Amino acid sequence: MTKQGIRIRKALYIVLWLGTLFSLILCLGIAFGFFTKEKIVTKEVEKEVQVVPDNYLFLGDSLTDYFDLETYFPGQPVVNSGIAGNTTNQILTSMKTRVYDYNPSKIFLLIGTNDLRDGKSQEAVVQNIEEIIEEIQTNRKQTEIFVESLYPVNASVSSAVGVRSNATIQNINAQLEEYCKEKNLTYIDLYAKLQDEQGNLQIQYTADGLHLSDAGYQVVAEVLQEYLK
Repeated sequence: MTKQGIRIRKALYIVLWLGTLFSLILCLGIAFGFFTKEKIVTKEVEKEVQVVPDNYLFLGDSLTDYFDLETYFPGQPVVNSGIAGNTTNQILTSMKTRVYDYNPSKIFLLIGTNDLRDGKSQEAVVQNIEEIIEEIQTNRKQTEIFVESLYPVNASVSSAVGVRSNATIQNINAQLEEYCKEKNLTYIDLYAKLQDEQGNLQIQYTADGLHLSDAGYQVVAEVLQEYLK
């Protein structure tokens, strides 16, 4: 046999030897669990769903601030993010601390009456409320938003009502309700639950014609409880 033939034969022996050794290592690895199969799950087979823990945020002005949530919703994960005197602009400039930091699963939004106190137009009030909602939807996509109607007032009780009028409030509410229908949001008509036959805030539901009495908050709590379930 020539020298070249000998070299070819040696090369074939080495290849066969290496192949046998690799096969042996692979078999031992599988037998002793060194190698495992990885299961690949596609989006069509399994879908991850982000769940936000229950955390019910009430966002607004004094009508929310004075709402004793723990009393009316005992044992429920309620958070009061209402500040007396607040306007829509003030909420828009403090969304992080008033909303996002709480990472709420549900938000009950009631705001706008103090904008009317300050002479802001109906259109501006509605636009700001819509902007608040859109900011929340952008930054907390999993949060469910409930939009409360502005409450009626009763100017015959005291001067606290100021320049607010029920005609203006009802116009704003109509626009908010239409917006909620378009955006598939839940609109809660509390105006209808609090008004008297003339469309004013019922006397027994208020202390000063603007803010609610305990009886008024009881009505509101009974309505909202259905949305906390």
